[in-house]
Amino acid sequence: MEQNVLEDRPRQVASRFELAASRIADAWLSNGHIAVTADDFRLARDYLDRTGSSVEETPGVLVRIRDRNGRSQEMTREAAVILALRRLAGAEKR
Repeated sequence: MEQNVLEDRPRQVASRFELAASRIADAWLSNGHIAVTADDFRLARDYLDRTGSSVEETPGVLVRIRDRNGRSQEMTREAAVILALRRLAGAEKR
């Protein structure tokens, strides 16, 4: 498939998470399970912050994700990284 990048420019990369997303997913596929490193979580947290959610550390293993409307949910760090990947996939469709 040919793509004329002068007429149809690729979407500009706005965060380091966008660059790391495929590496993160490839590592999960290679390992056969989801394992989130501290660096992966930090990148995902930054991306979620940029896309309108705040990520709050909570005691224990969960984090609280709060959206622009004030709704919040608690989830694992792994689930937060998956949420960031889903948002990135949705952003690339636009």
